[in-house]
Amino acid sequence: MTLRELLGAGPDDVEITGLAYDNRAVAPGTLFFCVPGFTRDGHDFAPDAVARGAAALVVARPLGLGVPEVLVDDVRAAMARAAAAFHGDPTAELPVIGVTGTSGKTTTTFLIRHLLDALACPCGLLGTVTSVVAGEERPMVRTTPEAIDLQGIFRAMLDGGDCACAMEVSSHALELRRVDGIHFAVAAFTNLSQDHLDFHPSMEAYFLA
Repeated sequence: MTLRELLGAGPDDVEITGLAYDNRAVAPGTLFFCVPGFTRDGHDFAPDAVARGAAALVVARPLGLGVPEVLVDDVRAAMARAAAAFHGDPTAELPVIGVTGTSGKTTTTFLIRHLLDALACPCGLLGTVTSVVAGEERPMVRTTPEAIDLQGIFRAMLDGGDCACAMEVSSHALELRRVDGIHFAVAAFTNLSQDHLDFHPSMEAYFLA
């Protein structure tokens, strides 16, 4: 897939064979997303990504490192859209039930998966405790993975025979655009209580997220 096909911008002759937001995961042909973080800025790791063979960069500010750069307003949002396109937009075919709220997300997704399984609809699971992809349990690093990982998981679910996915959607993931690019079939909101105010500046901001 070309850079232009993924992002609708940049040269149309640059072939992209992988996506990464961690410079250590870059291989030749990778599109590297310079994600600004809370303690580290992905732009600072772009030179190493280029040295490892990155074919192009997605940046919030120009770097001039000798490879094509696509300048965007929001690197995370661009990463989510590109990840969906790279994996063939799996949630256009795989119905996703997203569950958000302060508490109750894990219980609700487990119940949804159990009900769908009982209806002979193998259901994938993504959540805080674990994930289940095509019947295989996998450990989770965070409640809602980064967009590149997330879209890869959806593709694996679809290819593995899952007919739906029940997933926890954290307020962090919503705010950080990790779930942009997902075609949610159903959204469930459990509740809102005072939590995560170390991340959200106010209850109003938390609710809006």
